[in-house]
Amino acid sequence: MSRHERRYQKYLDRKRQKHGSTEGGATAAQIAAAASSPIHETVIPPNLFEMGMGNLLFSRLLPDGRIAMAAFLLDVFCLGVKDATVAVMSKEEYAMGRNSVSAAMGLEPIEPTSFRKLVEGGVAYAQDLGFSPHADYAVARQIFGDVRAADCPTRFTYGKDGKPFYIQGPNETAADVEATLDQLERRVGAGNFDYLVLEM
Repeated sequence: MSRHERRYQKYLDRKRQKHGSTEGGATAAQIAAAASSPIHETVIPPNLFEMGMGNLLFSRLLPDGRIAMAAFLLDVFCLGVKDATVAVMSKEEYAMGRNSVSAAMGLEPIEPTSFRKLVEGGVAYAQDLGFSPHADYAVARQIFGDVRAADCPTRFTYGKDGKPFYIQGPNETAADVEATLDQLERRVGAGNFDYLVLEM
């Protein structure tokens, strides 16, 4: 995750603490209610399948003029949704956060149906490997509302060069890495996945 992305994630964490936890708190209720509001925008990094990971933003315009947003840190190479954050903010706050993400890797529009299919496909790919999405994904995905992934004709291919490719994250310990590699070996077998890690 880049410096810009880490800064934005910290900003979203502060918003979450201020407005309530996603675990049954005010933000979860707001996101559920926001699912019927008009879509503001759905954007993804243009080189997501080259980099393997990036922040994706799905936002809706609320009746009071604020923005309800769900951000997904999606690993299309292996782990699916590594982080999910929801927030309700002013248009100005949203623009600031969006610009921070865009400065790091760029953002481009994508059809809402394709956005949902992309995220849910990443989750399914990771689950097939034995990895669950971030705990807050269950709340964040509510922002999709009645957007139908089945209406997207695009076929997304996960992994890299036909197999899982695990890239160690900046906050993952040696124990985390070992557990992930062990899981991949159990699920797909030695030699059937690639990885990039720091010295263990």
